[in-house]
Amino acid sequence: MDSPTPSLGSTRDYQEPCIHQLPHEILIVIFHLCIARLRPEKDLTRLRLVCHPWKGFVGSTPSLWTTINAADGLQHVRTAIANTRELPIDLIRYTNYPVSLDDFLIAVGGKIAYWRSVELWSAARPASYGGLQMSECNSLEKLILHSGFMPSLQTTPLCLFDGSPAPATLKELSLHWVPVDLGTMRLSSLSKLELRGVPHFAMEEILLVLENCPILVDLRLQHLAGLRVSDPVSGVPIHLGSLTTCTFYLPITVTRFLISIIHTPSLRRMDIYCDLDGSIPASSLFSPPITTFAPTLRRLISPAQYIDIEFEEDERSSIVFGGLGVTLETANVDQYRCSRDMLDSLMSYPGANGAGLNAHLRLDGIEPDLENLLLFNCQPMVKELVVTGWFRGDTSTEVYASLGSRILNGPEGWLFPELEVIKHYLDDDFYDSFEMALERRYCEVRTTEETSATTRQFPRSLKEIHFHWEGSKASGPEFKQDFLNRIRTLAGNPKIFWCGILLDVDSMSA
Repeated sequence: MDSPTPSLGSTRDYQEPCIHQLPHEILIVIFHLCIARLRPEKDLTRLRLVCHPWKGFVGSTPSLWTTINAADGLQHVRTAIANTRELPIDLIRYTNYPVSLDDFLIAVGGKIAYWRSVELWSAARPASYGGLQMSECNSLEKLILHSGFMPSLQTTPLCLFDGSPAPATLKELSLHWVPVDLGTMRLSSLSKLELRGVPHFAMEEILLVLENCPILVDLRLQHLAGLRVSDPVSGVPIHLGSLTTCTFYLPITVTRFLISIIHTPSLRRMDIYCDLDGSIPASSLFSPPITTFAPTLRRLISPAQYIDIEFEEDERSSIVFGGLGVTLETANVDQYRCSRDMLDSLMSYPGANGAGLNAHLRLDGIEPDLENLLLFNCQPMVKELVVTGWFRGDTSTEVYASLGSRILNGPEGWLFPELEVIKHYLDDDFYDSFEMALERRYCEVRTTEETSATTRQFPRSLKEIHFHWEGSKASGPEFKQDFLNRIRTLAGNPKIFWCGILLDVDSMSA
């Protein structure tokens, strides 16, 4: 609790600002809301310059100084350390700050016992992490260590807390490219664990760490080059009953092993990233089915109302199926075929019940040809198409040309016959191709074919067309009234949105 502070004024007359009459506890809350985490010194200075009472109030209120950021310089760091007295403190030092990591740790070293959270980012691994390697650091709740370079397998792991168990208060641990010996830390109170780019861990060590984290809520394992699945790795199940969020960016064989051995009855979100090189098919992640994982998978995908499929220009694709997200890095393989295979393995998973779902397809800065689009012309049927970003070469002409072309195979002879919503991020060159596609897809067919029950049905009519703009409103595209009127007629009077605004039918017709 903060120590008593000087009075902000005892005489209550009409000249005294109302804010001076607030209880100190409320004023402290207000001041905390005014202080930014990344540069607290600037906001503290502004508050002290308002008036003499505020200057004294800020200087004598320890809790206003407990976030200490190296970006504010050594002088402020030393002042803040002195002003915090015996309150827990939060330390922040990011890469390229003017204060070196060593100088920062020395400046705050006198209050090691009061460190509550520590976030240290550096371009290269430092020789020491100061007080973090001492047993006196026993009040820590959050620790984030980040280095700019991935260490080698030969790098000796750091020993924190002088080789003693981690503080019982430690709830969050994130290591990015910083090897640390976790064997002696006994992380039994941990609720969040993130290990990224730490190559020296063997599978047995990771499993031992997870066994000792029974109340873990958030788990993230990424780029752990030392992990291998081999005999004699123990197959004893690990129960993480509190885990709700999980992220794996590991080889497929490693991820498959982990999801088979970790039991997560409370899991609500799982994100899996796979870097494919062609040696192992993407579908092998879930095929053949993993008996122990089946209940978890069914629980993850059961809330799904549709399946999101996205292709990006950096040869990455993703599938989001309820609470399950799978991202495929496909630089060395066919991203469309791999995504189709992964989608099929999920749709056919025992108990998945994905047959009745539809798909939302997003093309972000990429323009697949008709052959690739036809891979997704079956279940789940595409109901929404989003076209966004700048394409390689020409804009989205080929995508819309595919929509406006008859095909010899596939349901009803059209690409995405169940399509109801199109969302397009505007560019200058798409108008003609878009209008021509709608004319061929909807208008020409209706004028050349009988509408009897024995003839081929038309593609489903569009319900909505959205036009978005990624830049500022000032630099946005010209509003083309005639164009919008024509496409509304061609597409059978769908709702049309322009930059998020539903256009009124009467005003469009005027």
